[in-house]
Amino acid sequence: MIRFLAVLSGVLLVTSVTLMTPWAGIPAVVLVVAGWWFRLPAVAAVLLAVGVLAAADTGVLAAAAAGLVATAYLLNTATVSAPVGVVPTTVPSVIGAVAFAATAVGAALLPLRLAWVPIAAPILVILLYFLVIQGVTIKRGRDGGETATAGQPASMGKL
Repeated sequence: MIRFLAVLSGVLLVTSVTLMTPWAGIPAVVLVVAGWWFRLPAVAAVLLAVGVLAAADTGVLAAAAAGLVATAYLLNTATVSAPVGVVPTTVPSVIGAVAFAATAVGAALLPLRLAWVPIAAPILVILLYFLVIQGVTIKRGRDGGETATAGQPASMGKL
């Protein structure tokens, strides 16, 4: 099934690149086919698609569709040679990709022009980074002892 999804997403990636810029279709085919066995050409195929998107000056929906296809391609080609049981296309990965694409399309299509957004963006990135790191690090209790983190018993730090 993973091989089928890798081939299908590769064909869709080549099709999207060829529709945007026909001359880029041949290198896309070569990179996508090589990407089914090696990871580096798969990344190069996605970078080619990004370059074609930038050069062709396509619309927001075409860019979002190409991004979703590129995400599916990278997820499935990266695990073609993975051990049995590795499933790249899970419900959280699909929901995340579609939600981020929908958010990007919504942000690009909204006619808002807020002057303060460039100032608020770094602050928001730092706050998001803090929230992510806070969930990963070990929390200290009031007495200075370690408390349990996700999936780790409290006694692990006191060995």
